Amino acid sequence: MANTFYIVRHGETDWNILGKTQGHGNSNLTEKGIEQATTLANSMSKYPIDYIYSSDLGRAIETANILADKLNLDVNKTNALREMGFGVWEGLLMDEIKENYSDMYSTWRNTPHLFSVPGGETLSIIQDRVDEFIKEINEKYDNKHILLVSHSVTVRVILLSCLGSGLENIYRIKQDNTALNIVEFKDYGPVVIKMNDTSHFKTNYTVNKSALE
Repeated sequence: MANTFYIVRHGETDWNILGKTQGHGNSNLTEKGIEQATTLANSMSKYPIDYIYSSDLGRAIETANILADKLNLDVNKTNALREMGFGVWEGLLMDEIKENYSDMYSTWRNTPHLFSVPGGETLSIIQDRVDEFIKEINEKYDNKHILLVSHSVTVRVILLSCLGSGLENIYRIKQDNTALNIVEFKDYGPVVIKMNDTSHFKTNYTVNKSALE
C-alpha cells in the first residue's frame, strides 16, 4: 500500500462570505470560489492524479468538477466526505449561535471532541466515517494518486487521524478554501507531506470566518 492522497477543501461560497454555518446545508461557489478552484486545477496538472472523489454536497461537487475538467477525469461522489452535520446550527451566523446556544458554543470552542448539537453529528462520527473511507480506498488501490474534495472540518479530522492526534486539537489545523494537503500512505502508516498549502494563489483569498472555523 503506497497511495498518495491530495486532499482539498471546496472553494469560497456565498455562506462563507456571510459567515453562515453550512454543514450539510449548501450554498454555491462565489465568483472568487470558482477562480480559486480554477487556479488550483491549473496547479494540480503537475500531479499524476488517477482518481477524484468528492463529497456529494453541491459546493464540493462544483469544485471537483472544475478540477475534473482540467485533469480529464470523472468525479466519484460519496457522502463519506461530507462536512460535519451541524443540525439546528445550519444557516445561522456565529453571533446567532453565541446568543441562542451559548453553552453549546462554549463546548464547541473549548472541548470540541465533546460537542453535540441537536440534529447534527459529532467529531467522532466524522472520524469514524472518514477513517473507514480511507481504509476502503487503500484496500481498493495501490500506488495510486487520489484527489479528495471535501470540507473544512472533515479535512481537519482526516489530517488529525493521519497524525494520530486527538479530536480536541481540531483548531490546531487551519484549512483555507481550496488549500492543498498531501498525505502519502506507507506500509508503516500515513506521512503528511503538505498541509494547508495555498501557494497556487497569487493574491490573498482570506474570507470571513463561519461558526465552524
